[in-house]
Amino acid sequence: MIYRRKIVIVFIIFGAILGFYVCSAFSEKLTKSTDLSDESIGGYKVLENITSPEFIKEYGEPIDQDNNDAYDYYYWKGGLKTASIILGEDKGKIMRLIISSTDDELFENPLQTSKGIKLGSTKAEVLSKYGDHYYKSYEQGADIIGYIDHKQHITLEFWCGEYGKVTEIRLDDADVI
Repeated sequence: MIYRRKIVIVFIIFGAILGFYVCSAFSEKLTKSTDLSDESIGGYKVLENITSPEFIKEYGEPIDQDNNDAYDYYYWKGGLKTASIILGEDKGKIMRLIISSTDDELFENPLQTSKGIKLGSTKAEVLSKYGDHYYKSYEQGADIIGYIDHKQHITLEFWCGEYGKVTEIRLDDADVI
């Protein structure tokens, strides 16, 4: 009898954990669309190219680079980070734009979204500018507020840390892994 209770409790716990992960995975798809067609970070949009003369004029050469199997990540002057396609005719196409802070430079980055949200903005400011159609998740110690434009296939995430302040902003092609 006690053995059966333990098995039932284990299945309930396992089911709850599995349910949480399944809901998290689908929350993006279930979120109502927000128009992000004019969204940019540092004046640049997803799918523009880091090799364009305009981008090079604005940001110059990358300061640093991290490579992974899917994308090249570049660090640019002014605190911008990009993930771009590695090979082929789309080489250099921006798939992700990131503004983030370090402990040393908390909220010092001047870059912002097209609606004026920047590092150090509050959750309330994000919600007032972008609205109520968002998904929530939690990753790497951050509460994440995310918006998705199903038509443009773009996501915009605000990673909030301690005190509900934005510590990272990500503008992504929705297929970024």
